Amino acid sequence: MLRRSILKILILLSTGYAVIFTLLSNIYVDAVVLLQLLSGGGKYRVLKYSAAVSICITFLVYLFVLAPMMPGGILGGYRQDHYSSLCLHLITPLLTIADFFLNDTDGVWEKKHVFAALAPPALYLVFVLVLGKLGVRWGAGKMVAPYLFLNYEAPAGWFGFMPQTADYSTLGVGVFYCILALLLLFTLIARLFLSIARAAGKRSKTG
Repeated sequence: MLRRSILKILILLSTGYAVIFTLLSNIYVDAVVLLQLLSGGGKYRVLKYSAAVSICITFLVYLFVLAPMMPGGILGGYRQDHYSSLCLHLITPLLTIADFFLNDTDGVWEKKHVFAALAPPALYLVFVLVLGKLGVRWGAGKMVAPYLFLNYEAPAGWFGFMPQTADYSTLGVGVFYCILALLLLFTLIARLFLSIARAAGKRSKTG
């Protein structure tokens, strides 16, 4: 029991520090981890799988897309807000992924569980679009979305391709194509994690 709890407690500490400044995939991870700790067992493994996939995408998108565009580059990106960005985008994702594979792969895993991993980004996209239509704006540039690749009011809009306009508010690529790329990435990571979980679950039965 203690072994299963250590990584979960470290996740809460990391996100607790980071969420003082930033947000959603980390809050989702925290909610699932708290449910697991309070239940005192290996419950909510599908939710944990979904949270692990989501936080892995956070890690990859920040590392390869967002951090390089920050002042000071990748290192500057992780040093933001008294290193809360380091917790939010690196430490918490790695702890969550490790905790899932070490402690939450027991039981039967089915192909349909991939849809559990795709639900959070779909809900998040709807959330962002609704807030944008309600007039909510994000960041100093007053973007219609919290991330540059979802900023459909940028010159590239939904379907354009204008790499010459790429800056802190847009990738210069239509939001539709960014969403397709993210859907593909989510599906690939979800299937990969599911395959590893199934293999780990089988080993635990025979071990």
